Amino acid sequence: MPSGYRSLPCLIRNTMLLAVCALLLLVLYVAALRPQAWSVSALAMVFVTGIHVLRLKWRRQAEGDLRRSEEQLRISQRIAQIGSWDWDMASGRLDCSEELCRIFAVPFEEAPASYEAFLALLPGKGREAVAAAVEKALKGGDSFAVEYALVRPDGGERILEEVGEVFRDTSGTPLRVVSVVHDVTERKEAESALFFEKRYRGLIENLPQRIFLKDCNLVYLSCNSSFARELGLQPAEVFGKTDYDIVAPALAKKRQDEDAKVMQAGTAVEHDELREKDGTWVSKSLTPLKDDHGRVYGLLGVLTDITFRKRAEEQLKESEERFRNTFEQAAVGICHIALSDILIRINSRFCDILGYGQDELMGWSLEQTIHPEDRAAEQSHLSRLLNREIDNYSIEIRQIRKDGSLVWVNLTKSLVCAPGGEPKYLICVVEDVTAKREALELRRERDLVQAASSAKSEFLANMGHEIRTPMNAVMGLSRLALKTELNAKQRDYLEKICTSSRTLLNIINDILDFSKIEAGKVELERTELSLHEVLGNISDMHHLKAQEKGIEFRVRLAPELPKKLMGDPLRLTQVLNNLIGNALKFTQRGEVVLAVKPVGQGEGEVAVEFSVQDTGIGITPEQMERIFTPFTQADSSTTRRFGGTGLGLSISRQLVELMGSELKVHSVPGAGSSFFFTVGFALPPAGKAVVASKEVQLRSMRLLFVDGDTASVEGLSEMLQGMPMELCAVADVAEALDALEDEAAHPFDLVAVDGATAGIGGVEKLCRSIGRRYHGRVPVIVAAAAEQLEEVRQAGDEWGASAVYAAPVRPSLMVDGMIRALSRAAQQPPARTTAAGAARPVKTAPEGAFEPQRFTAEKGKLERLLARNSLDAKRQFEKFCAQVPRGEYTNELQALQACMEKLDFRKARQLLAIFPAPQ
Repeated sequence: MPSGYRSLPCLIRNTMLLAVCALLLLVLYVAALRPQAWSVSALAMVFVTGIHVLRLKWRRQAEGDLRRSEEQLRISQRIAQIGSWDWDMASGRLDCSEELCRIFAVPFEEAPASYEAFLALLPGKGREAVAAAVEKALKGGDSFAVEYALVRPDGGERILEEVGEVFRDTSGTPLRVVSVVHDVTERKEAESALFFEKRYRGLIENLPQRIFLKDCNLVYLSCNSSFARELGLQPAEVFGKTDYDIVAPALAKKRQDEDAKVMQAGTAVEHDELREKDGTWVSKSLTPLKDDHGRVYGLLGVLTDITFRKRAEEQLKESEERFRNTFEQAAVGICHIALSDILIRINSRFCDILGYGQDELMGWSLEQTIHPEDRAAEQSHLSRLLNREIDNYSIEIRQIRKDGSLVWVNLTKSLVCAPGGEPKYLICVVEDVTAKREALELRRERDLVQAASSAKSEFLANMGHEIRTPMNAVMGLSRLALKTELNAKQRDYLEKICTSSRTLLNIINDILDFSKIEAGKVELERTELSLHEVLGNISDMHHLKAQEKGIEFRVRLAPELPKKLMGDPLRLTQVLNNLIGNALKFTQRGEVVLAVKPVGQGEGEVAVEFSVQDTGIGITPEQMERIFTPFTQADSSTTRRFGGTGLGLSISRQLVELMGSELKVHSVPGAGSSFFFTVGFALPPAGKAVVASKEVQLRSMRLLFVDGDTASVEGLSEMLQGMPMELCAVADVAEALDALEDEAAHPFDLVAVDGATAGIGGVEKLCRSIGRRYHGRVPVIVAAAAEQLEEVRQAGDEWGASAVYAAPVRPSLMVDGMIRALSRAAQQPPARTTAAGAARPVKTAPEGAFEPQRFTAEKGKLERLLARNSLDAKRQFEKFCAQVPRGEYTNELQALQACMEKLDFRKARQLLAIFPAPQ
């Protein structure tokens, strides 16, 4: 054993022995100095002999302890697999322990005796590492530690861990190097195994698959978190349990029977199953585990959720089925063509186009079905497609059918490539375009005809102005000629010219309107309109004709309709005029009724139905089929008897269609007809809506009606039903004046006077009385006989009449006039009083400076300027006022000033006539 390993008792005994020897030498020295002390010498000899005997005993005892200590050290090193070496720096000797030799697989007898021999046992990298560590320790590090791999002579590899220390003397000089070598191969392998075990466990835990391990008794030994999570447990809670402990009995029995069969068969199985509880698909793999002797000791189960895969497979299957159905049932021919131009798959439509069966075409080349004259063009496109110059191409070619006939097809080809880009096959789509080509030819011919017709219609539409202008000139000049001095024959000629010109102009207007519609140049306006005004104008236009024929013409306007709508009043008037004109033309007795009512209302829109009913000759079912055809009437006798072009209904129908509706007709031959249509009108925006007469204002309105005819009073009362207006009827002017005197508690808002009842004088008296009382704020409507109409109209402005109509006045026209008069009166500002800011005073002539000649001259200038409606009349009015005597005609001048401010030159001329010429 190395000399450095001595037991502690051995060192103590050596120390005591040295002390005894020193004491013995001291005794001998004393005896030599004092010879007479022979007894002392004898005693010393005895003492020395005893000490020597004692030393021998102690030596034998120390050697035995040393041997036991070395044996214990060898046993400890062998058990701990720790070897050691001791390098004496002075002698260069190196002592190795037996365990070190065993670790290095070197016989103890051949143990290295020097440090260099020890390094020679190490491999290259290990040798460098140990030498560097020892060298560093000798230079002042004192201790070192190093780990290296050792390859034994038998080829085995061991991992060694070496720790050493340098021992120095008091001066710091190294004396010895002692190192301990530990074989850590097993520990490293265990650490590596533990590392891989952790990685494996982590991998198992993080796998989405549910994994479990059972023993041969079908008891769970282990499982991953996914498996336990499905059961709502922790992995540790599954350990030691069976299926009966964690699932329903029926399911547990099914699983254990299945596991037992697998373990009994000793072969792995895998199958897919559908979970009933949640409808998911699971792939279940069961693998029996066997030991080295082939005995089954456990079962490994892996459950994988394959729901997504199953659904993908089902979708793929459905997609394939859809593709197959689409391919087979496509309305166009489809075929797959090999790169060698051989048909490899065709659908039934492809066979139908060519008249062959599928078995007949399979194996053919597509070129065999193409007309020889078209093959070169198709091959040129195919070469460009195969050379990747184009992605696909379409070409119209002829194919040869089985019966030899030709069929025009639109052929489209594209190239299908593999993922790597190499071409696989061609897809060809064939569409039969024979009928399309024929239709295209017909369409071209039709377009040529339509273009010619449109050119004609556009020409007529553009020529409208040029055609109407000379006709208007003929009519205008004829009317002017009628106002000159003519004899009876000349007047008859001119009246016939006027009548014929008017008829011809109407025919031209119908033709031009029809041409405009055909040319598509009619565009509907979208402007604000009042149905009261539109129907009033229409009523005025047709009322006299109805009176001439002795027909009653009535207009029924539903009171609940909005006052203002958004539409095209011109085209609406044109349609209604055509329908009413036809109704009056074909009605000899009875009545014609225009009814307007709402039939529906939505957000921002109202649907209005217009109907024109008559009691005329009616229309037969056979005639009804052609009444809307242009230039066509019910029968040939209609034109001879009633005249007309046969365009009115056609134009009306097309205009109604432009409005988004349809013109319909119901008729009974001999009983009359009814034409009707429904048009949707938009409501005006809230900011632009104009309320003509608010209901709150109309509720308190009172009408004074002066008419001695009871029938007229009843007719007007019927028309006012549903309107917030109270009717007060009197029989003469005297009663009217009495009613006006008694109206303090209940004032009137409107007065209507029948001229035949009141007479011209009564009308004037009543109008002036109302004007003085109400200062023009109460409108007065007068109905005058035809022979007095012009006279009453000329004087009406001076009297204060708001409107003058020809008697007899139909009730609807009277109501319309009343509404207009009330609307104008409501828009007039209230009369200003002197206290609240009187009317601007008129500057008249200075006191005593009146010049009659100057007054007459200025009045004449003002009359001429008013007659020309010149704006210079306002400036001349000031000059005229300067010549009027001060204090005279004050009221008349203020009234004349008001007319000048309103530019009402017509009324100003009437007021100017009040001023007499100076005498």
